[in-house]
Amino acid sequence: MVNTDIELVPYLQFQGDCEEALNFYKDVLDGRIEIASRYDNPAMNAPDDFKNKILHARFMFGRFTMFASDVMSKKMNEALRSNISISLGLHDEELAKDIFERLSIGGEINIPFKKQFWGDWHGNFSDRFGIHWMVNCSGK
Repeated sequence: MVNTDIELVPYLQFQGDCEEALNFYKDVLDGRIEIASRYDNPAMNAPDDFKNKILHARFMFGRFTMFASDVMSKKMNEALRSNISISLGLHDEELAKDIFERLSIGGEINIPFKKQFWGDWHGNFSDRFGIHWMVNCSGK
């Protein structure tokens, strides 16, 4: 039996530039940001320079949702060790190429966006915020 009540939501963690990253993704992916809370809650005991950082946010685009937050420095190294990638699947080659080019600005391209041996257009990179992305276009 498949449990359809389970929802998978990626949770991205940043080094103090979460809001900048979400605004960048919003522009590229035509998304929407909801900031639920910041570190200004006294219970967080955040340093003054971190109080305006994001404790929890929701980013929505298309049919998808991702959560995001900034990570305080004492947990940063632990949080940023990841083997997860965000994979975007598209059917429009021009849109896929545009998203790849825009999201990868300032980042590190691992595989350029081009026609691959399996027949799809594909490329992957780490963006300027350290998030790993894969963009794949299978046509129709």
